[in-house]
Amino acid sequence: MNVRKINKNELTEELTKAGVDVRAFDIFKLKSEILIFKLYDIDARGANILKQEFLSKGGDVAVHKNVASFKTAHTDAITMGTQKIYEEVIKKLEFETYFGLNEIKETLKKVISRKQIPGIKIRDKSFDFNNAHYIMGILNATPDSFSDGGKFLAFESAIKHAEEMITEGADIIDIGGESTRPGADDVSEENELSRVIPIIKELRSNFSDIVISIDTYKSKVAKKALENGADIINDISGLRFDSEMVNVVADFDVPVVIMHIKGTPKDMQRNPVYEDLIKELLEYFNERIDALNKQGIEQIIIDPGIGFGKELDDNLQIIKYLKAFTIFGLPILIGTSRKSFIGHITGEPIEERLTGTLAANSIALVNGANILRVHDVKPHKELIKIFEAINK
Repeated sequence: MNVRKINKNELTEELTKAGVDVRAFDIFKLKSEILIFKLYDIDARGANILKQEFLSKGGDVAVHKNVASFKTAHTDAITMGTQKIYEEVIKKLEFETYFGLNEIKETLKKVISRKQIPGIKIRDKSFDFNNAHYIMGILNATPDSFSDGGKFLAFESAIKHAEEMITEGADIIDIGGESTRPGADDVSEENELSRVIPIIKELRSNFSDIVISIDTYKSKVAKKALENGADIINDISGLRFDSEMVNVVADFDVPVVIMHIKGTPKDMQRNPVYEDLIKELLEYFNERIDALNKQGIEQIIIDPGIGFGKELDDNLQIIKYLKAFTIFGLPILIGTSRKSFIGHITGEPIEERLTGTLAANSIALVNGANILRVHDVKPHKELIKIFEAINK
């Protein structure tokens, strides 16, 4: 007898081939998927109760070895079970509100209810992040960006490059007038505006339907860009460097990319240290998303910030564990293009890092990336076509 292992992505197809009644498909899907979550630093007494509740429903919880003997006060906990098991445990926890169990209940309720990433509609373009992947083309109107500094500072060359990226299939053109490479100096608002606004006006005039992103952390630059045709704010600071940026996003009701950065571009690579990188990034996005939601900002894209206050191993961890960030149920943008960590691994100079970038972005797509921010649009458009054809 032959036997074959199948994964959850194949289940519907295999149920159909087996002649299973379609009315039972959802039942089998729920039973086939084991959900695993990690809860950080919870009360050990609550962890003991949580484990018993999961075991009683057919799931389990992994905790510190000293929890059962009450020799530790706190523990991380890894919960395991099907959707149905989680739902039954959550019902039980409605009556157990002590030892932090109420917060655990609310957290689990929130994460298991997230099924689909909300779409975004900009102009005539609908972004369906559950079924498609997108390219953000980089346009640096700067003299000192790490990869192409000075190449597109002149207006004519910037417009030509933007048109090339649009022709090659870019879904978004991301325009920046200030380099955020490690050690970069600040640029005045006036200088930044003089670099980006003419480009935005020209692109909007010639390409009425192209989606334009403004890469800035300054509220006045963002506001002026939006007034002249930009559609998205891409803020490396997660709306933290300029307190007025939140008001701009809320007033214009536009999508915003919030990135994680440790420090500022000037000092971010001076020995950045993390005790637990993924945990700290999750905490950061949890705080940022909650804060922005309270301001009425819902159209959020998250970017873990490859290369922004990250060492080589940190960047590799982010790509490897990118699925961790899908817990927020929001689109994930990843920016690996030509960055130094690729050069550290391959030994290639900036202009020869396309192959390494494609490799990194391939893994990022597999692990949950929805938008790739890149310098080289055409090869990444082809990458996405192949990825989606295989995974349709």
